[in-house]
Amino acid sequence: MKSNSILIVEGELIVAESLALDLQQAGYNIAGIVDSGMKAIQKIAETIPDLILIDIALSGEIDGIATCEKIQAEYDIPIIYLTSLCDRATLKRARNTRPKGYIIKPYKLEDVKATIASVLQTQDPSKISLQKLPFNLPSSSSRDRQLKREQHRQFLPKLSREDAKIVAKLQQEGVYLTSLAEFKLPHTKRFIKEMKILHPHLYTLSTLKNWRVGIPSLRKFFYTEILFWGLGERLLNIVENYIGLPVILNGVDLRRDIADAPITDARQWHLDIDDDRMIKVIVYLNNVGKTGGPYEYIPPLWTDKIIKALSYTSGFVSDEAIAKIAPPTEWKTCAAKAGTIIITDPHSVFHRAKPAKRNRYSITFGYTSQFPQVSLSEFKLSPAEWQRVNPSLSKRQLACLPNHPKFEAEVIKELKNR
Repeated sequence: MKSNSILIVEGELIVAESLALDLQQAGYNIAGIVDSGMKAIQKIAETIPDLILIDIALSGEIDGIATCEKIQAEYDIPIIYLTSLCDRATLKRARNTRPKGYIIKPYKLEDVKATIASVLQTQDPSKISLQKLPFNLPSSSSRDRQLKREQHRQFLPKLSREDAKIVAKLQQEGVYLTSLAEFKLPHTKRFIKEMKILHPHLYTLSTLKNWRVGIPSLRKFFYTEILFWGLGERLLNIVENYIGLPVILNGVDLRRDIADAPITDARQWHLDIDDDRMIKVIVYLNNVGKTGGPYEYIPPLWTDKIIKALSYTSGFVSDEAIAKIAPPTEWKTCAAKAGTIIITDPHSVFHRAKPAKRNRYSITFGYTSQFPQVSLSEFKLSPAEWQRVNPSLSKRQLACLPNHPKFEAEVIKELKNR
């Protein structure tokens, strides 16, 4: 059986040669090692490799991302980025090239090999389908997180018995269901009032570009009660105790999920990769039945089995591949009435927005630690927006928002001192 060939495009020769040796020992052929984008394009024409590992910081006139754009215009060869660059602007550019992997240096060889194996398996449609920018994080991240949580434990806010049960449920199941009426957060009545104002606007949004459309103007927070609800102290206490670190609100997404749309992106099974513990709070704005695109997940025990069986690191997985490991009887479907709240850790359970026969309307609040492993959020408030919300929020609530002009430096300094 012919071994797969891999082209390594890497500016540091020692790193490239070491990686090449490791991959050869794993049974792969190395099509070549080059240090620039133009050399990579030339080498691909000569060898037509099965896969390309490429750094973004390369010598020459074009970087790794521009190189990938040129390669994709001529060839259908899977590409995996292997780089130390993980700033927001670079990630956004890289995402547009639709790579099959994005591995951040320093990397673990086991992660590199697992990602390569997963990508090459996509030639079989029953295997993993990676269609969105995936990541592998530095191997030291888990230990760093553990130390930070131990240091922060004494600062965690105290919980009521009821809220402690919610955190325990999240730790066990990865999901907790409640409702606006039961949860009784402050600002709920005004939150509902603003939802009634905004909900009709979702009907008018164009669906030409995507299966999911949202209201961009919401990010300007003209409707401040939505922001205040998501920053409710009780909710923040629950999130912080679950994550174990100071938290940040990464954005609010008010959207319509379109019925009978292609099964792509988050309509497929996946794990989120922003942080090793994170929370999303989803509020249904209409009754969502089993055919209405409900949130669907696979409990942690079965999620762990899938990760091990597929050597999963990131990306999307087909129904067929999931069903071979976790039978559909184990899939949990959160069909529920309008006003239902789903609190979930999308990193701990395989999940998806189930393909729908009816439109689904929802609003989602996303939370990570203040130092997420991968920052994909572009949510920021302008100075004018800060002036509008600032007087109504506590210091703790303000610290949970990104780029606050007054508290950002102060909060970072305080956290480092802990």
